[in-house]
Amino acid sequence: MRKTILITLAVTGMIAWSAGPALALTVDPDPGIDMVNGNVYALQAAGPWMYVGGKFDEIKNSNGKNLCPGDELVRFDESSGAADCSWTPAIPGTYVHGIAVLNGYVYAGGNFGLVKVSESTGAVDPSFTVSANNVHAVTAAPDGSGTYIGGAFNRVNGKSHHNIAFVSTSGAVSSTFQGNLDGTVRHIRISPNGYLVPSGSFTAASGHADQSIAELDESDGSPNTSFSPEIPEVGAMQCFDTAPTVDTIYAACGQSHNFMAAFDATTGKKLWRKGIGGNGESASLTDVNRVQTLFIGGHMGTRDSKSQPCGSTFLHGVMKVDPSNGAIDCTWDPTLMPDTHNYTGGWVQEVVNGHLWLGGRFSTVDGVTHHGIARWTL
Repeated sequence: MRKTILITLAVTGMIAWSAGPALALTVDPDPGIDMVNGNVYALQAAGPWMYVGGKFDEIKNSNGKNLCPGDELVRFDESSGAADCSWTPAIPGTYVHGIAVLNGYVYAGGNFGLVKVSESTGAVDPSFTVSANNVHAVTAAPDGSGTYIGGAFNRVNGKSHHNIAFVSTSGAVSSTFQGNLDGTVRHIRISPNGYLVPSGSFTAASGHADQSIAELDESDGSPNTSFSPEIPEVGAMQCFDTAPTVDTIYAACGQSHNFMAAFDATTGKKLWRKGIGGNGESASLTDVNRVQTLFIGGHMGTRDSKSQPCGSTFLHGVMKVDPSNGAIDCTWDPTLMPDTHNYTGGWVQEVVNGHLWLGGRFSTVDGVTHHGIARWTL
């Protein structure tokens, strides 16, 4: 049932987007967008809002002036970019790494486990208790029954679940879903083919050899044994994020091997791969002026020659790519700064309503203040 619902939504979304207007994408982000005073690790659009999670405690206006307290989870008006200072959840812990929105509630994961927050009031539901160490990813099930969580944990509510689990809207941890990864999960996407696509630093998924990317059945977590990504490296390398389509899985990878790549969604065969000068950490696929476009964000900075594939043009934190072959558009080169140990970059992306939202660790883009978050009109 979940697969049927997912495919219907995916097709509907593509039709709706194809009817939209074609707008010009500028190098500079949209002005007037509010921001935060720390790092952004999670973005999730729902209704009129863009929900923002990370490690911060203050909301700032577009001039960098403090507006109001905002602790780890806040929301912005998606259209105007204005923060909602009336919505102030009290999140336990020190950061939010994953967000999903489902049936009027925001599910936020972090080093505290998983909490359920009312969209209308911002109140944390005290009856919903899900304990797990270091939840990095939270993804809503297409049928609305709950959320998939991923991260670096071995138990959820005291029960054995290795780095991935399914939690119902009531907070019950599924015993039917028995997926397990032998390493950290950084992101969980759902492909139009109905598979969960976790990405991270694992080498095996539910007993099947899958380096850093896998396809799992969304009902029980069993692996798609026909799929195994053609990634020769093993060990510490990670794929931080993917952008799955019916035919292709695009990936942003890094740590010991820094690259972006495209894999056949059925077999995992490598279609193309390009080295980048720093971790690839976020990926999104959308239309720009009616042309399919891949955006890759990450730590690629000015200290590595691989970040200079366009002659004298440096790429720093985010880039625009031709998904058919991995060619970089050298005319679109926003510069995220400051360059602190090369960790500055676009760590998370969300595309909605003709906008590209980028969150991460940065203070300026092209010399203009955009602290932790920026938005482009596509």
